[in-house]
Amino acid sequence: MKLLSYFKSFLEDTVNLNDDRIAKLNRRVDAITTFLRDHEVFGDYFIDILPQGSYAQRTIIKPVAGREFDADVLLAMTEHADWSPRDYTAELKRAFEASATYKGKAHKRTRCVYIDYADDFHIDVIPFVEGRPAITNNKSDSWETTDPEAFTEWLAGKSRIVGGGRLEAVLRLLKYLRDTKTTFSIKSVLLTILVGNSIESWRSAGDPEYYGDIATALVHIIEDLNDYLQSNPTMPSIYDPAGTGRDFRERWDQDGYSNFRAQILHYATKMREAYDAETVGDSVAAWQDAFGPSFNKPVVEAAQKSLPAEQFIDTTLRIPIRLKNRVTLIGRVRRAGVARAYDLPRRGDRVQKHRTIDFELRDVDVTGPYEVYWKVKNHGSEAVHAGQPRGDVIVGGTTRYESTAFAGSHYVEVYIVQNNVCVAKDRQPVIIQPR
Repeated sequence: MKLLSYFKSFLEDTVNLNDDRIAKLNRRVDAITTFLRDHEVFGDYFIDILPQGSYAQRTIIKPVAGREFDADVLLAMTEHADWSPRDYTAELKRAFEASATYKGKAHKRTRCVYIDYADDFHIDVIPFVEGRPAITNNKSDSWETTDPEAFTEWLAGKSRIVGGGRLEAVLRLLKYLRDTKTTFSIKSVLLTILVGNSIESWRSAGDPEYYGDIATALVHIIEDLNDYLQSNPTMPSIYDPAGTGRDFRERWDQDGYSNFRAQILHYATKMREAYDAETVGDSVAAWQDAFGPSFNKPVVEAAQKSLPAEQFIDTTLRIPIRLKNRVTLIGRVRRAGVARAYDLPRRGDRVQKHRTIDFELRDVDVTGPYEVYWKVKNHGSEAVHAGQPRGDVIVGGTTRYESTAFAGSHYVEVYIVQNNVCVAKDRQPVIIQPR
């Protein structure tokens, strides 16, 4: 059984990083950004601070069993003419150590300087020379070619195929499985690539419900991943999807891969058993066999004061949804002073307050006349207190712009309507960070 209410509660209460930690993380990243932008040395080379990895991809999970969680950010900068690769981390550590705020908290690793706070997380700051583009390896004193924004954009494309933020939720569930059961070990970047590579648009094109809810998406994704692993007894190449040509296989070994392959087979079997169970009791027991006793019946809370009714194109406007075409909605953040313009998917859909975003349609394959409908939906306490949750579905043109006023995780949706039928739709998440 799907037990979708169980999954919702399990993710919110046990797996997902809670809101206060996210807010604290964002404040600390903002503080590091200000420090480096204004620094007497790094300020001359500073371009931006870019979220990377789980932070950019919204797949960080709550710390498990006393562990810390970490967030990776890239210090995007121009090249220093007199520095070798190892000088970047050395000088970065020196800059942090000279600060009253960060003294004693900065530690050097192979590719980064990490800031170790007193609580349960740290931030990895990775020098990234944009002109190459490459990060630095201080142990080998060498450059490592990378394109982090392309990686984030690749995963965002996979997320659009799955829809509804379900791919990110599946990755969080698999990370939770890894960290709680400890039956396998895999670096998050490898897990993300392997899972992302199993997502194919033809699967959902043939079956629109293939990724239709979190339980269905989880079972299909882990089974598709398992099919790939079982067809490759020897560890295959795991190429960087950003197109740099790097093979991330160097970060693993055959023994670790073989164990991961065996364990994914085990958990895929267990999850299929849970999904196909005919009674709630049998399904809960099987899901708990995979995820542990925290996967349990959700607590029923008292009804909260209702917000203005959100509109939906099918149930509110009575426009049926029969998806047969494609549209991609991209939000592009406008330049603001020294802050550069960028496409939201390349930064994990994140943007600061008081910026302007232009939304445009790309890759529309609908022939003949059509209408464009839009929906802007705000979430979070700031929007609610201001009476601006929004959520109306309205007719518009092929572009629109919005200002970023309220911190929170929002979204903009677009619907292509032809002959009074919605034939294509897409969603652009917008995560507005507090300043």
